[in-house]
Amino acid sequence: MKQNRTTEKVVPFTQSASRGKTFRHDYPISDEMREELLLDVFKDFTHFLVDRYSALYQEDLREFIDDHHPRTEKRQALESNLFWWKLMYDSDDAEVTFTEDYIEDNRHNLHKKPLISSWLKEWDKAVPKFYYVGYKYNDRVLVVVDMLTNETLDVIVYDPTAVPPNKGEIVMGTLIPIGDALHFPINDFYHFDVEASQDLARPIVHNYEKHSEASTYEAFIHVLSVALQIERIIFLENHQETSS
Repeated sequence: MKQNRTTEKVVPFTQSASRGKTFRHDYPISDEMREELLLDVFKDFTHFLVDRYSALYQEDLREFIDDHHPRTEKRQALESNLFWWKLMYDSDDAEVTFTEDYIEDNRHNLHKKPLISSWLKEWDKAVPKFYYVGYKYNDRVLVVVDMLTNETLDVIVYDPTAVPPNKGEIVMGTLIPIGDALHFPINDFYHFDVEASQDLARPIVHNYEKHSEASTYEAFIHVLSVALQIERIIFLENHQETSS
């Protein structure tokens, strides 16, 4: 007599470069796939975009930066993060996004790797945001809280030159998923002064609510402007107290 047996579908443990058509944030990827994404694809993709758009955006970004008078040592991090905001803002309503442009330009390399194309398309969904550093495993592995949604995210900072964050500080940047419920910033965060973080939390949330009818990208730049002004005021006040 034949026995009835239940056959269960086996789900691959890791996402496959050749079979995966949708990049899933919570599914792990192999070490080989992660290395290819973070070294080969990331490097080529970001260089492609910086070469194409950096000179175009430079004047407007530096005008915004000059208007907010950040300290010299903080200018580069601010400009780098603003570059990605500007790129994503312009791409939001474009007929062809910056990701689609790159994929088309590299279709001969990517047509057999749908998972990589799917991962690249996640960049079209990315939004620069403000995060509270809630916990540090070490200087490169963090738990941050999205100040707009209160969502908790596990973050790995791959940039070896990145400034180590402090627990309790507020940072600004753009996070990209890398599988296994992990995210990484495109470049180093902009770190707001620890002394200003306590005074920044409420204005950040308030100004997002104030600009709730604007697009997320438009709201972000308004909130960033307010946050930078508050940071500068607090720094000058503390500096005057120290000098007196």
